[in-house]
Amino acid sequence: MANAPRQIEELKQLRREFKGEGVFEFLGPKPADATEANPTRLRIGREAPAPMRVSVAMPVGYPAEAPPAFKVEGSLGDAEAEAIEELLATQASYMKGMECISTVLQSLDDLDLASLDLGTPGRCRSIWKVDLVNNSPKFTKSLKSAACGRPCVWFFRNIECQNNAKFSFAVEPLRAVYVVCDSPDKKSAVEYMKTIRTDGDFDADMLGKPAKVQVSVVEEFEMAPRAVAVEDGFSSAEYRTDEDFNSLMDPYLAATAGCPAKK
Repeated sequence: MANAPRQIEELKQLRREFKGEGVFEFLGPKPADATEANPTRLRIGREAPAPMRVSVAMPVGYPAEAPPAFKVEGSLGDAEAEAIEELLATQASYMKGMECISTVLQSLDDLDLASLDLGTPGRCRSIWKVDLVNNSPKFTKSLKSAACGRPCVWFFRNIECQNNAKFSFAVEPLRAVYVVCDSPDKKSAVEYMKTIRTDGDFDADMLGKPAKVQVSVVEEFEMAPRAVAVEDGFSSAEYRTDEDFNSLMDPYLAATAGCPAKK
């Protein structure tokens, strides 16, 4: 492999630099035997800014085409470890094409843990669906009222059947409407979903009359502290295909935004 000689030389340099019992650990495989699925890995112990072990993976394309990947373990909390991993990845991105592991790790020497962006713990996300609804002023007003200032976004698919007698009173019939709403804590999230289930102003029967919306809960979960929140305000977007829907919804799901232990 073209990058193997450079990786070997960097490993030698790192072994010389990080001396001491348990400081440098080669985890394998050798660069010549590494694959995309099983890259060369090493682990370096540190005492600053806190006792930790930093595992480093050298992708087959490193350093010419790909950056190293870092994983932090030790006495730190999950949020702190994640923030440090992001810091290391950012530092590595500034040194494309270069052997950078030592330099990147040096960025931790003077790091003040109090300066890390640990996000906001305790936030909760509610995602629910209604199969069929009339996009009337009643619906949008009630949806916004239920959010009560919480960040809320909803995705919808239009129904192309305006001449259908069933929808003759509908202003704009929508199907498969998905709503995502963020709350500052679990209590607020529970109150939000209670409002959704009991609000009688949603026009769900397509006859131009208020009716309780029949919702299906998609997901309710505690968000990871540093997960990206729904943007402030109230907004919507149309999707036409499954691909459209996935690109809109996937960033908000628990698999992406949930706490690791609660995904």
